[in-house]
Amino acid sequence: MLSFTARHQLICASRVVEERLKADLVQHVSRLPISWFDTARTGDLLSRLTQDVELLRFLVGPCLMYGGSSLIFLSVGIYLMFSLSLLVALAALLAFVVLLVGMAVLMPKLQKCSQEVQEAIGDISQRGQESFSGIRVLLAFGRAEEESAGMRELSERYLEHNLRLAKLRALVNLFIHSARDVVLMLVGILGAIEVIAGNLTPGEMFTYFALLGVMIWPLIASGWILASFHRAYAAADRIEAIFAVEVESAEGECPTLQGHLEVRELSFTYMGQSQPALEGVSFELPEGKKLGLVGPVGSGKTTLLSLILRLYDPPPGSIFIDGVDVLDIAPSSLRARFAFAAQDPFLFSDTIGNNIDFAGEGEGGDAQAAVFAANLEEDLEGFAEGIETMVGERGVTLSGGQKQRLSLARALHSGRQTLILDDTLSAVDHSTETRILDRLPEVRGDRSMLVSSHRLSAVQDSDLIVVLEKGRVSAIGKHSELLERPGYYATAWQRQSEEQALEGGAD
Repeated sequence: MLSFTARHQLICASRVVEERLKADLVQHVSRLPISWFDTARTGDLLSRLTQDVELLRFLVGPCLMYGGSSLIFLSVGIYLMFSLSLLVALAALLAFVVLLVGMAVLMPKLQKCSQEVQEAIGDISQRGQESFSGIRVLLAFGRAEEESAGMRELSERYLEHNLRLAKLRALVNLFIHSARDVVLMLVGILGAIEVIAGNLTPGEMFTYFALLGVMIWPLIASGWILASFHRAYAAADRIEAIFAVEVESAEGECPTLQGHLEVRELSFTYMGQSQPALEGVSFELPEGKKLGLVGPVGSGKTTLLSLILRLYDPPPGSIFIDGVDVLDIAPSSLRARFAFAAQDPFLFSDTIGNNIDFAGEGEGGDAQAAVFAANLEEDLEGFAEGIETMVGERGVTLSGGQKQRLSLARALHSGRQTLILDDTLSAVDHSTETRILDRLPEVRGDRSMLVSSHRLSAVQDSDLIVVLEKGRVSAIGKHSELLERPGYYATAWQRQSEEQALEGGAD
């Protein structure tokens, strides 16, 4: 009964440790800066959250349980052996010392092999996650066989590391069992000599063997625990590497922001890059106005929007809202005023309605106005379940244009004070774009809007248009003003107007 109770308590405790560790890991990861996710691997992260945590749970539960009992049995057994015969006890202890020396040599190798096995599991998880997420691309390019070969190579590497670890663990077991046999042999020989010499009675000799019989299992369990410990140690190293990453600071003011945006001489370079993504950018946008950001690919439009959202920290004194440096505002408070719709939107494996209402801030849960403004109403009519249609993982059942418009509807429905549209209409045709632009003002109301777009028609009604080229502001002004100046904007407008005319003629 006592054994059952002890096992029950320790196993339950290990499960509680596992649950809390996973919860702490998820909470910590959710607070990490976006720059960490630029290089993090999803599959490897999932491996650490599952496989590595499981190894630590195993150490806390079974290993602790057997380790505690083994320590007691071995300590008491050694004490009793010394109390019966010093010579025989020293002989047995000598075998134990040889065992410990062998374990000390093997343990670093065990730890290294365990680390390699865990990293191999992470590589397989990462490759699998990418393969399954990109299965349509693999099939479209006929690369399924090559991808399978790559996965097979990773599996073989994992097998190689695992076999090496198994051999080392087998060697540990060999040392343990050999030590047991050596101890039995020495005790038998020296015990017989002591009995013949009259220093030890036959009863005490049998007591020695009884003690050894009791100590055999604790000795085996100790070796098993030592081997398991180093796997858990390697797993703990990988988990600690995540906890060692400094979380994004949640400190700062939580002011009531009206939305006056000012950017002063903003320069920014991504970590590890030598070329600045933005350099000397300055402009001012009053509350409730619309800002247009245009420029060629790689000009810094998305970077600027990311800095305004503080997904990356801008230099101090470069971005202000209502005169307050964004670095002095708590990130959660700052982002709570922005609704963001990206060019490549992320949709959850849920219904269209739940994706639209993701922010949970729409008035009364009515998404119809946002659906109409995003020109989604006809698409919903074509779905059997309408707004309750499941979109699949990352919106796989929707077209690129439908995903962008759903993302736009989500931003509009959120009710937040500032809308950020990062080339949100790049995948829709010209007629659909025109309908959306005509409907947007009614749903937008008096909210501020920041629009980044390659299509100048999306920004022509902006109160201020900023033209970026190679991270610098090459021109700034309203649509009519920029058309009068030679440069990127006027050239792009003429080219896009001709393309639209040709499309109209073709129709």
